[in-house]
Amino acid sequence: MTVQELILNFPEIPRDLHDEPLLAQYAETFGPMLQEAVNPGACSADYTPGNRYYLKLIGHMRLYMYGLSTKDKVMTKLQELIDQYQADPDGFTEELLTAESVL
Repeated sequence: MTVQELILNFPEIPRDLHDEPLLAQYAETFGPMLQEAVNPGACSADYTPGNRYYLKLIGHMRLYMYGLSTKDKVMTKLQELIDQYQADPDGFTEELLTAESVL
């Protein structure tokens, strides 16, 4: 997935992140998961894999959009997620799909 596709699919990503090289790397790294990512409904009790992908991979940027986080924290989190995935792609995906907490 390109960064342009990511931004089109998730307009909630704040504009000041759009030109960040790290966001482009993030889109490329998590492209297949991001293509499946779906924002869960407000009353969701059981999350689908697409919901979990959304919450884990987009949730931090959404918090920033609402002013509940800082750009520095979001950028640090994006890098941490990339690093965790690159260290163990299968383990990262498995933990993401089975973890009690997604943020």
